[in-house]
Amino acid sequence: MRRRLPWMVVTLLAGGALAAGPPIFGGEQSERSSIPFQTVLELEHTARLLAVLLDSGRAVINDNQILLDESQGRGLTPEAFERQLLDMFRGRAGIDLHELDHTALAPRTKRLLRALVETSRQVIADVHRELSPPAKGFTGFIPAAFGARVSARFTEQTGVRLKQTALAPRNPANRPDAYEQGALEAFADAAYPRETVISEMAANSASFRLMFPLYATRHCLDCHGEPKGVVDRLGYPREGLVLGQNAGAISVMLPVKP
Repeated sequence: MRRRLPWMVVTLLAGGALAAGPPIFGGEQSERSSIPFQTVLELEHTARLLAVLLDSGRAVINDNQILLDESQGRGLTPEAFERQLLDMFRGRAGIDLHELDHTALAPRTKRLLRALVETSRQVIADVHRELSPPAKGFTGFIPAAFGARVSARFTEQTGVRLKQTALAPRNPANRPDAYEQGALEAFADAAYPRETVISEMAANSASFRLMFPLYATRHCLDCHGEPKGVVDRLGYPREGLVLGQNAGAISVMLPVKP
């Protein structure tokens, strides 16, 4: 049985675009009722956009995986990465980050999106410096490694927590907490609507939380696919995932007060 999450907002990303969904309320709301509903919607929108932007960066790394492998991580320049990132995000979110000042997005949302783009670019630049000259024993720069670096740096710089997590994460630091565990179990259900996020106001009303599902791509299967249990190039046993299967989530914790 799917676990019920309190004050849950479920949003369908129809056709890859961001579509607003109605909030579904459940559980105690006495403390949460003091937060204006418009504020909740703004928090939800900001959290979703951050998750989509981080996943867009992961997708750019995924799309350039062969180039990165052949060049030992140096074939994708920060400039080329940023161009592809902005194109990917515009296609998925319908927002041109070059024109943020002309959008109706909240000032905080604009600031955080700009910060995440800059952090993502810095991570690519750091990889170039670290791998010049090429490092011995290079095993690949993969979407998960990109996401981990960006999430840690962005969280430190902004106070907005980004995290990659899964039911059985390879990195112990990505182990899910109770809220993330419940959402991941929902995502793992084959009957769960694809690309539907789960979000809620934290019990103390101090932060807004969102879980953005991730799915296995062809490049993901190089390390996480069949045959299950066989060691991959990074030294981990394969999980036996199949194309399109849920592969975890991006967790966002956004403080209510800037």
